[in-house]
Amino acid sequence: MRKLISGVVAALLLAGMPALALAEAAGSAKGVNPAADAERDGTIETLVVGSDIFIGDLVETGPKGQVQILFADNTELVVGPHSSLKIEDYLIRNDGSAGRLVVNMLAGSFRFATGDSAKNRYELKTPTGTIGVRGTGFDTFTDLDGTTRLLHYHGIVHFCSLSNVCQDLSELCTLGEFDSGDARVVGDTRAIKGDARAQLKGEFIYANSQARLLRRFWMANAYDCLHNPPAGPVVEDDGTDDGGPGKPPPTPTPRPPIFIIP
Repeated sequence: MRKLISGVVAALLLAGMPALALAEAAGSAKGVNPAADAERDGTIETLVVGSDIFIGDLVETGPKGQVQILFADNTELVVGPHSSLKIEDYLIRNDGSAGRLVVNMLAGSFRFATGDSAKNRYELKTPTGTIGVRGTGFDTFTDLDGTTRLLHYHGIVHFCSLSNVCQDLSELCTLGEFDSGDARVVGDTRAIKGDARAQLKGEFIYANSQARLLRRFWMANAYDCLHNPPAGPVVEDDGTDDGGPGKPPPTPTPRPPIFIIP
């Protein structure tokens, strides 16, 4: 497979086409919680830290599984527990930006943050619609019936149903939702209480607690979106309600920038 990819790149360059290189690996797993697998060419590979993620890989996780993926252009993608995602296409330019990134979020919980590439290079799919991004960080949850909900952190998220009903999210903690027939802006999650908020905590597990994530995959102010904003410093809970292994005890932390880089 690697020889074939190298041959394609060489043929493009010899033909005098624009400098656009096809990366052998679309991304790399920076953090993995078992069980997490990648199905590739009919075989299943158990993912570990450092595993390469390739075009065509179907990434699937178990009830406590999780994969934190960093792409070559610094795009960040987290596949949460009991989730399924396919890397459909990824092209990397010579300057390190993505010529194209196509991801299909089939079911489950995900976190996505754009990297160094132009907004029109990203194509995010779900079973019932599409998600466009512009300097964006957000969490998303897709039900088995295809209904998708999005929790916005920064940038602009443009989402459309298959019937081409579209909406935008641009404010912190705004919730959007779409299925095959409609797209809706639900409102600010900080105003949602009771059972509805409890449901959102189960769906947007990384807004509920970021303790299971590497620091570079954290989002500023995510905790506030599903908890009453505290008067003092943000305190991340220990995540015991979402089953993450190896969580550190909670410690007060100042409000971070958009990404906290180790």
